[in-house]
Amino acid sequence: MAQPMIKLTGKDVPFVWSPECENQYVAFLQRISLTITSLIILHTIPPISTETPITQIYPDAPTMILIDGICVNTVNMYYCEQSIISKLDNPHSEITTVTKIAVFNALYISESTVDLIRDNFLPKAENPLAETQLQTCLATYNNVEKLMEGAYKAMLHNEYSEMRRYQSSVLGVLDNCKSDFDLMVRTNSWVRLMINISIFASRKLPAP
Repeated sequence: MAQPMIKLTGKDVPFVWSPECENQYVAFLQRISLTITSLIILHTIPPISTETPITQIYPDAPTMILIDGICVNTVNMYYCEQSIISKLDNPHSEITTVTKIAVFNALYISESTVDLIRDNFLPKAENPLAETQLQTCLATYNNVEKLMEGAYKAMLHNEYSEMRRYQSSVLGVLDNCKSDFDLMVRTNSWVRLMINISIFASRKLPAP
């Protein structure tokens, strides 16, 4: 993918910054930016149990197989794994615990995004179009938050069919948030990943 830029480092190759080089450079910066944003957001999610000391837990083999069975379906397996592993309070966890973590993460990220849009993104909108798009995204994430609250409450009561009903509505609602604002684009990608993780996890729960 980075061949145009790599070729510039060759011996006796004249340095000509072509449009292909520029495109690859911009793509590289976007990937790095998304990686940094994902790491920051991941580590802001609190543990589900505040009574458990925050320590690094390494899942045992059956739990890791379970987590990988969920994460292999996502667009970013590494961050999917870390979003679950970083919240474990026991090396061995069943699917109900893993799903609870995944749904909690998605709910927390949805709630945080509402605050992020209102308090950080909207004040930085550079023109009326960007502001209108972000207002739409704010309304969208208010709806997403309500749906994820419903999914999480249903999860806590072992009402898995009800939880899936809430989840099935989330991604369609999320499509209403369309923005050219760079931070919003990256946040949308991360939220969609977290919600997908919760959906894939819930599918592994036993049928009612």
